[in-house]
Amino acid sequence: AMVRTVFSPRCWATSSTRRLPLLSVSSAERIAGRLPCGKATSTTILFSPVASDPAQVLRYRTHLAWAFLFTVAIAGVACGSNGDASFLKITPDETVRDIDDFTRIGFKRAREYDVNGLPDATGAYMIYYTPANSEPAQYELRIYPDHATALESGTGYADEVTGPEALLREVDVRWNEGTRDRRGGGAFRDSLTPMYADYAVYGNVILMCEGRDSTQSLDRCKVFLEAAGVDVGG
Repeated sequence: AMVRTVFSPRCWATSSTRRLPLLSVSSAERIAGRLPCGKATSTTILFSPVASDPAQVLRYRTHLAWAFLFTVAIAGVACGSNGDASFLKITPDETVRDIDDFTRIGFKRAREYDVNGLPDATGAYMIYYTPANSEPAQYELRIYPDHATALESGTGYADEVTGPEALLREVDVRWNEGTRDRRGGGAFRDSLTPMYADYAVYGNVILMCEGRDSTQSLDRCKVFLEAAGVDVGG
C-alpha cells in the first residue's frame, strides 16, 4: 500500500480514526514543540489496491474525495482560532536584552524572582502592563544569556507552567519560585486556573502572557513586544 502523510504544522486536532472500504484515514496529534496553535496534525491516507469492478472504483474515488474534504475541514477548524498568523511564537534574535530594555513601555514591576533553580536564567520578573485602550495584564519575563540558551534551558520550564495543562502547585513544578503568581483568579472543581495560557520567545527573553487561551496570550505578547519597539513582523 502507498502511504502519504500531510502535516499541518500550525494546527491542532483531536486524534481520531475513520475507516472506509478500500481506504483508511487516520488523524492523530504529532507533538513537535508548542507552536502558536499548540500541536500539529498528521493525517495519513492509506491507499489499497483498487479492484477492476467499475462500481468499486467509483466508491473508492468517492471515499477519497470525502477523505480529502475531511482533512481540509479539520485543518480549517484548528487554524481558524489563531489570532494573528503573522506573529511567530519563537523568534531568533541576536540582541541580548534585559528588563531595562523594556522600561520604555511603562510597565509596573511587581516582583523579581530568585532564579536559583531556574537553569541558566539571569533574571525573572513579574510585571503588569496596560496596553492602550485595554485593561492591565500580567506578564512574566525570564531572561537568558542568549536565544539558544532560552530555547534549550527555558522552554521546558515555561511549558510546565503555561496552558491548560499547567502545573500550578509548588510540589509539582521543578522551579517553585512565584508559583502562586501563575494561578488565575478562579478554580473549577478544585482545579487551579493558569494565569498564562501561552508564552513567546524573542531572542534571549521568554515572555509569558496572561490570557484565557493561547490566542489571547500570544496577542498580548505581541502587543507588549511592539510597545517595546521590537520588530515582531506582520
